[in-house]
Amino acid sequence: MENRTPSVNEDGVEALLFRKTTGCFATGVAIVTTKVQGRLEGMTVNSLASVSLRPTLILVCLAQGARTTQAVERRGCFIVNILCEEQAWLSNRFSRPAEDHYAGVDFVLNEYGLPVLRGCIAHLVCRVENILAAGDHLIVVAKVCHAEFTGAAPLIFFRGAYARAEMNVKQEPPVADWYW
Repeated sequence: MENRTPSVNEDGVEALLFRKTTGCFATGVAIVTTKVQGRLEGMTVNSLASVSLRPTLILVCLAQGARTTQAVERRGCFIVNILCEEQAWLSNRFSRPAEDHYAGVDFVLNEYGLPVLRGCIAHLVCRVENILAAGDHLIVVAKVCHAEFTGAAPLIFFRGAYARAEMNVKQEPPVADWYW
């Protein structure tokens, strides 16, 4: 049996253990899309969170140096397309860096010329407010300028695999009092 040294960061945490442990936090799956200088760009993300209601801010983490990250930085605006449970194939496609992401994908350009993927459960039109370097990613804080959603079930990512949400999505869920 080969004796391999695990990849340990400067804090003493083994990289694979960190990935598996943080994978226990179930997340939704989204695709960030933008268009700059006539080129469509996009990448799958699951590090996405609401930051503030007033003003309406979100954060999304994008891989440093990726084409989509560079395009978001140049354009200063993007779309967050939140995927439904039938769109795992789309998540896989946009997670591969060298692939033509938009080939055969149903999308429309909105009034700002940004690509909106059809069939998603929600879309957020975002304008970059701040970018912070954090390890091998950039934390992009963005103002949400427009939001829309449907009642479809979300695509969930848990422990390195896609999962389904067990919920009734036929009606809009009630908003918890504590949220406001």
